[in-house]
Amino acid sequence: MVRMENVSKVYPSGQKAVDSVTLSIPKGETLVLVGPSGCGKTTTLKMINQLIKHTEGKIYVGGQDVSTVNPVQLRRQIGYVIQQIGLLPHLNIMNNITFVLQITGYPKSELLSRAEEMLKVVGLPASYLTRHPRQLSGGEQQRVGVARALAADPEIILMDEPFGALDPITREQLQKEMIDLQSKLHKTIVFVTHDIQEAFKVGSRVGVMRQGRLVKVARPMDLVINEEDEFIKNFVGTKGVLDALELVTVAEAMEEGCPLLSLGQSLEAAVISLGDWDYALVMNERKSCVGKVSRSRLLEGSRRGVVEVEMLEETGPVVPVDYTMKRAVELMVLTGWSWLPVVDKGEVLRGIVAIESCSKIMQAGCQG
Repeated sequence: MVRMENVSKVYPSGQKAVDSVTLSIPKGETLVLVGPSGCGKTTTLKMINQLIKHTEGKIYVGGQDVSTVNPVQLRRQIGYVIQQIGLLPHLNIMNNITFVLQITGYPKSELLSRAEEMLKVVGLPASYLTRHPRQLSGGEQQRVGVARALAADPEIILMDEPFGALDPITREQLQKEMIDLQSKLHKTIVFVTHDIQEAFKVGSRVGVMRQGRLVKVARPMDLVINEEDEFIKNFVGTKGVLDALELVTVAEAMEEGCPLLSLGQSLEAAVISLGDWDYALVMNERKSCVGKVSRSRLLEGSRRGVVEVEMLEETGPVVPVDYTMKRAVELMVLTGWSWLPVVDKGEVLRGIVAIESCSKIMQAGCQG
């Protein structure tokens, strides 16, 4: 969908802002360009829609060499979202969203319904159509900016630090909304940020830039595990490991084979179920976790010859299967447990997840 071949940008002063970047972005991918200030990531993004002209190399969008396409027509075919949002203050939200549609001959009778549809997509009510940008919060304005970028149904969307000026809570909310939206629309997105956590969260692949050069393009996991480049290791940092765990659900990291026993189960059957495990989790009649029991306690026996409440020890708090491993690890650290029971949406016990699960799943992610 987007291809760059040995692309450079050299200014008249001789400054090389982008140096021989080669990059291929397939249809439906979210590629994030990340790096320190001045590394060339925004310049690279703007060369795709020719807001900045490249001086060397070739850029192809949808198979077309951008240097052979009218730049205005090119930009109308590509959605563009920026940190400053760029809404026109004198126009209401309806006209902001449909601005490009109006100048490209979209049927006037369909403008209102298209604007309403786009507001619904970004989670805003149709009543906002008559408001002006100054009447909206920063987060709401950015949602309108996304709606405007989607209005003409472009296959490609460029996003230049779109959430950088927002408060942390709003920023995280919009990141989640963007991920949900992309899972439904499957646009080709090029996203620029200086925040490695944001890059790991929204990107299917991440391109790390330094001094105008593209150092590496890889999946987030690959940038955390066994990375040899010192610049990338320092840029990602130790916090990057936790950020990468945001990409893994508890369901993916659950330990296989954890024995699950039931209250009232015979001790003989319970011991056999343990296999090589020293502990088992115990469920009540609703299949909710009520504690754990050790092999030694089972061998001691009970008055009735079955698993009883009096035999049980406490476990840590349960975690849902759809938790991220980052949240699970944070909970382990806060509670002092090295493993936690896992339950599904119906609170039915499914198994355990452990600190050791992290390295296993991340190694598997890099090999997959």
